[in-house]
Amino acid sequence: TYLALIAVAVFIIIIACINFVNLATTQAIGRAREIGVRKVLGSNRSQLILQFLGETTLMVMLALVIGMLATVLFLPQVSQWLDIKIHFTELFSPSAIASLLLLTVAMIFLAGLYPAFIQSAFNPLQSLKSRATLPLRGLNLRKTLVVVQFAISQVMIAGTLVVAYQMDFFKNRDLGYDKDAIISFRVPDQSKRDVLQQQLLNNPGVKDLSFASGAPAYNSSYTDFSAPELGVSKGDVIEIKFIDEHYTDMFKLKMLAGEKVVKRNENDTTHEIVVNETLMQKLNIFQPEQMIGKHILINGRYATVTGVVQDFQSESKHKKRRACALIYRPRSFYTACLKLEPSNMRQAIAAVDKTWSALFPDNVFQYEFLDEHIARWYRQEQKEFVAFKIFSFIAIFIGCLGLYGLVAFAAARRIKEVGMRKVLGASITHIFLLFSKEFAVLIVIAFLIASPVSYYAMHNWLQQFAYKVNINAGIFIISILSSIVIAGITIAHQSIKAAMANPIKSLRTE
Repeated sequence: TYLALIAVAVFIIIIACINFVNLATTQAIGRAREIGVRKVLGSNRSQLILQFLGETTLMVMLALVIGMLATVLFLPQVSQWLDIKIHFTELFSPSAIASLLLLTVAMIFLAGLYPAFIQSAFNPLQSLKSRATLPLRGLNLRKTLVVVQFAISQVMIAGTLVVAYQMDFFKNRDLGYDKDAIISFRVPDQSKRDVLQQQLLNNPGVKDLSFASGAPAYNSSYTDFSAPELGVSKGDVIEIKFIDEHYTDMFKLKMLAGEKVVKRNENDTTHEIVVNETLMQKLNIFQPEQMIGKHILINGRYATVTGVVQDFQSESKHKKRRACALIYRPRSFYTACLKLEPSNMRQAIAAVDKTWSALFPDNVFQYEFLDEHIARWYRQEQKEFVAFKIFSFIAIFIGCLGLYGLVAFAAARRIKEVGMRKVLGASITHIFLLFSKEFAVLIVIAFLIASPVSYYAMHNWLQQFAYKVNINAGIFIISILSSIVIAGITIAHQSIKAAMANPIKSLRTE
């Protein structure tokens, strides 16, 4: 995870360096005369290269100072978003300072060398003319850099979408039970359970109540099982949940065959259980109806299967679902699970707390929402999701700056062409399309590069989960459409600005 975030940070730095190259070489047109005058007055190329590298160094150092101040200022908010604990003093540790210095030097050379060589290479005679031009080879390089920028941006967009879909899948889909507005808490004294049940059900904010060893998302009891009569003599591990007769209905567990767990006399010598699909399949039975009446040896005691329940998620989706058995055993009902009225939860919890305090004055009332418990399974993935959203926004924003610089450069190179087209009657829309179609090709090329890269990266990321979403074409369609819309907005400003310019000024010669 941390390596992935470091890689994303490096990509953003690369995008920023590409931007500087694009904007600096675009600005070179405006500095052509300055360079020509310096060369006429005796400056050699090495002196100009040092000058431009010095300017780059000043800008990078200034950016470093601003970045450090911004980091200190926004660190508390970022720490809250990413659920991490870090103090700004850690930014001034020897290792952090050494890393920043190395990064600064690398950025100076990455961002400064190419513009310095391009600007210092101007012919002084051409530079002193009314308009200087940059070589077409340089334009092709800048287009390549913009392709790289948009490829990285599209990888970030696609990655963010995949993580978003997976997070939604974690929390809301394929759980196998209802998790909304449900709280659970431990019952310290089993002898008061009936009184607690009666008083809680009198609370108008409580819709339903069930006692069990734990809610479906909690697991604490495991034992071995086998089924000799089915030819499964080798022992395996099974999860046991002790539940009451209200549990199945309150959590909306889906029965596939047979009967749900019912209230029984605890002294009954017969042993009946409800099993899940995973356990059934472990016994090589694939029709739920065929499972009814079968006998399973659990912890040395035979039990008769009376029902089959659909699989539900008792652990995170990092792991495969376990074989599970539901059993009625009141002495193991340590947990109370309450379904609350969503519109009246605050008052309902306050009333439950009051009831609790009266029955258990020596114990503090501590409860937990089921959906919050499930969310904690995926705390690390939630951090990654937030980080991806932040980094994607930064990458897209910086990428737009780079595209803006390239469009500005193209407008400067084609200023006479635009002026001529306007004189011949071209509209603003025509000029906009003139610039857009050129850069649309770059976005499509970036998409062709980004799609396999993002698919490979996110496919590998998803492999850590036993249950995951599919990476479908819609993710990549959204990615390229987002890039086209963002690029269109970016291109519009410069192209309209060029179209609105007075053609007489662009066509005259000095």
